[in-house]
Amino acid sequence: MSRFARISTLVGGVWVAACLASSLAGAAEHKMFKIRQDAPTLTQVDVGQSGASHGDMLAFEAGLTLEDGSKGLMSGILITVDLPDGADLFEDRVGQIVFNVGSGNEIVVAGISNYAKDAAEMNAGQPQVRAVIGGTGQYIGARGQVTTRRNPDGSYEHAFELIDD
Repeated sequence: MSRFARISTLVGGVWVAACLASSLAGAAEHKMFKIRQDAPTLTQVDVGQSGASHGDMLAFEAGLTLEDGSKGLMSGILITVDLPDGADLFEDRVGQIVFNVGSGNEIVVAGISNYAKDAAEMNAGQPQVRAVIGGTGQYIGARGQVTTRRNPDGSYEHAFELIDD
């Protein structure tokens, strides 16, 4: 092999290694944690037509317990955007939820989820996934997703997966 070919091969190998290292360094890290939510206080707001209709709202709040035992408060609102028709047994609700975990640290979540017809809360054991769209304090610029499950006792578990790149 000529000297030029060896140098070209070496330079090419270094370039490939640098690209691989760069892509690995840029790979998103995942921060995963869970928050337990107490049974919520719910307030139904009938908007527009009397009874279940588009635009109806459900406001809620509940106490939170973080993995380290510290306390927080969750507040949110769900707006009905699709009502069941025919054989459909579920309605769609768009939600915006704020997890206030204290000291100016909040996680903001938004997304659509399915609820059984005429049910104020999610079915127990059936997960709903929503987007983490931001935050404040240590969660500034947060993004990722949260999977929420309602427990049989009326409490909830929120499993967060935040990506940090």
